[in-house]
Amino acid sequence: MTACDDRPTDPRVLRSRAKMIDAATDLLIEAGPRAVTVDAVSERSGVAKSTLYRHWDSREGLLVDVMRANVPDIDPAPDGLGFEASIRHVVTELAAMFSSPRWRGILPALMMLQQHQPELAEIAHADHQGKRQILDAVLQLGVAEGRLPADIDEELVARQLIGPIFFAVLTAHPDDDAAVDRTVEFVLERFFASYPG
Repeated sequence: MTACDDRPTDPRVLRSRAKMIDAATDLLIEAGPRAVTVDAVSERSGVAKSTLYRHWDSREGLLVDVMRANVPDIDPAPDGLGFEASIRHVVTELAAMFSSPRWRGILPALMMLQQHQPELAEIAHADHQGKRQILDAVLQLGVAEGRLPADIDEELVARQLIGPIFFAVLTAHPDDDAAVDRTVEFVLERFFASYPG
């Protein structure tokens, strides 16, 4: 077991837990996973090490909860928006998520740590699945509207939508609205052009 199973309910306990999560997150972003030590988190948060060990029985358990607390959500497209507006909405939400300075600082650590901590890999997988469900629902709307083929390769579309947006973040252009528009137009043109119906 890496994280304690009993979740605290006392407001004071919740506050101390939040302080430690915030401190560990800041350390992770500033200097990477190696910087997240019990001593460093205790010093940064102002919470005693003994209190930290009442919440987590290991540093690994703390890192799991840090990741769990920081995984960003995206909003599904509103009902009745229509396919094209919906897909632009979802891609814009993903671009905003990747553009978040906090998440941009955490994501490299998650990608590295999940290779060694199965619980972190599970968090990453669950996050991926949740966001894919939102995107897949929009793609099925495209099928229903006759804009996409019924046998659309949803995984391929997801990669071609998300890849360019993630690349824009890596190349320091995270807020490029034109990149969102170009990406959506490219994918729509490619898959609509291949649709014989």
